[in-house]
Amino acid sequence: MMRAGRALVAIADRENREALIQILELCGLERSFCLNISEVMALLESEVTDVLFCDTAFANDIFDDLPRAISSGKLRTPMIVCSQLYDPAVYLDAMNRGAFDFIVYPYRTDDVKWIVGTAFPRDREPALKSQADSRRAFST
Repeated sequence: MMRAGRALVAIADRENREALIQILELCGLERSFCLNISEVMALLESEVTDVLFCDTAFANDIFDDLPRAISSGKLRTPMIVCSQLYDPAVYLDAMNRGAFDFIVYPYRTDDVKWIVGTAFPRDREPALKSQADSRRAFST
């Protein structure tokens, strides 16, 4: 199991979303998911998120609303763009616009684990799950 953290999943397709959530569970990540861009932006503004997985439509909305993304802290959250099919133009566009990585459904467990492992900087602790966790972290 990998270290704990928080992942936000913004994937509209239910089968695609559930497949990723199952893999993130194996990674030991606390997971939450959104079904529209306003929920994504609200959660990014209100909760510490270690990694964001989103489909190409959500990613485009985030990229296109750059001032709001900057104010929400999204640019400090690694964003992995998920797609139903591999298209080199879409991949290059996502990466050039600031995506941390790009992954194609169906997901391979080892690929997701590797991406999650590289998305967490070694010098930063992942998001704490609760205030009790933060009290324990600061009392040690």
